[in-house]
Amino acid sequence: MEWSQCGPDVAPIARHLGSHARTAAKRDKALQPPWADHILATRQYWQRKVKNMTACLPRLTPAHWAATAGLAAILLAAAGIVFDMTDRDVRQAAVSQARTVAALARDPLHAVSLDKVRRTGVVPPVFAARIATDLDALDLDAKKQAFLKIALPLVARENARIRGERRHADGAAKDVPDHIWEKYSVKPGDITTLRRRVDVIPASMVLAQAALESGWGTSRFARDANNLFGVRTYNPDTPGLEPEKANGFKIVKYADLSESVGHYMLNLNTHPAYLDFRRARRHMRDQGRDPDARHLATRLTQYSEIPKTYGNLIHQIIDAEKLEEFDGVRLVDEG
Repeated sequence: MEWSQCGPDVAPIARHLGSHARTAAKRDKALQPPWADHILATRQYWQRKVKNMTACLPRLTPAHWAATAGLAAILLAAAGIVFDMTDRDVRQAAVSQARTVAALARDPLHAVSLDKVRRTGVVPPVFAARIATDLDALDLDAKKQAFLKIALPLVARENARIRGERRHADGAAKDVPDHIWEKYSVKPGDITTLRRRVDVIPASMVLAQAALESGWGTSRFARDANNLFGVRTYNPDTPGLEPEKANGFKIVKYADLSESVGHYMLNLNTHPAYLDFRRARRHMRDQGRDPDARHLATRLTQYSEIPKTYGNLIHQIIDAEKLEEFDGVRLVDEG
């Protein structure tokens, strides 16, 4: 429709408006960034492609759909294989590193710092089941340090168990659980005997004995039987290793090092041969003192075949290695 057909008054106004619109369009176009036309053209191109693809969809047969889906699956699988091949080494290295870090965290040789234990009075709860390291391959000082790192957490855990049992023994006899009377071989109600038996053993004495009896963890019995204290048995049914020139006894074979430590401490706390040891410890308690390792070591004459010098040997190890600094050490997570 021509604006002239609208009458003489309308035509000039229409021409003016049209000129104004064209001027505004030119101005807006001049203000657009140089890449605006490219974006517009790209948008229009893909709009036409989508429209054409949509128009083709109704004409695709089931066979076409199956072929398309199969091709897509092959392409995705190929992409996955390529990704897996390029990423597998990285993932395997990460998994291996994580396993190594976790293993070191559970290994007392790496997780325990003896200097830090001395400063803080606590030791990490990392427990070796057996002596897996060839301690004989280490120099003497490294061997001693490694052995103490292995043994100290085990001693701290066993003393923690005893402290828990002692809390029951410090109460009324009627409140002591049956299993504690049974474990310490005490007639129920005899609270005096129970309190004499249920008590911790100084870590320094335990460590010194373990070092002496096991050759700092290098003896055959320490390595093959998890026996750190040379504990014997005359029971033929008890698992054990026979020493050379044994006279009817075996060295007890334990399931792990923890069982060895637990049995040794229970032996000192219950066996009639160590009654003098327990009485001396109880006397210290009655005086308000903690058990003293150096004095208690002199009460172990029944433990060794060299009773006159055994206590002195224990003293020498305690002094040389400054083991009394470990007395009272507790586990990090002990309540």
